[in-house]
Amino acid sequence: MKQQPCHGGIHTPITACYHAVHDYPHGGIATVAAAMQKSTDTLRKKVKEQNKTHLLTLSEAMQILRITGDTRILDAVCAQVNVVWFCPGSVPCTPGDMDVLKSSTGLMDKAMSVINELQTALDNDGEVDATERARIDKRILELYQASSHLSETARQFEPPQGKE
Repeated sequence: MKQQPCHGGIHTPITACYHAVHDYPHGGIATVAAAMQKSTDTLRKKVKEQNKTHLLTLSEAMQILRITGDTRILDAVCAQVNVVWFCPGSVPCTPGDMDVLKSSTGLMDKAMSVINELQTALDNDGEVDATERARIDKRILELYQASSHLSETARQFEPPQGKE
């Protein structure tokens, strides 16, 4: 069975789950299905966007997220409600100068990625189609995450409460 290509942008939640189970590096859909106590065929049907008889539940999508750790699912869900997810644990508790530099350059890199993605889309035909928009949205999400990372890094340099 031929797998759907991943366009590198933000997908629908079902398509994100599809890619999460098929791309799972520890055995793919068969391993995820076994961990969910489902048959591989049933899970395959549930993560197929066009399937109308086997529907993926929120509980099952959460199981897939827990098993695979695939952040494309978070991207897809958050995009539906126009919010951004961020892991504060990715920021060191006691950052140094190099952490500030890394966070700052990361933010600039992500800003350039948004601009480059838009330019690439416009270079093709002067318009932004749905796939190009999904890639632009992914770069914007990454920019917001980099901004949150820099903000959290700066917060680590604030004096403890009551010591100002």
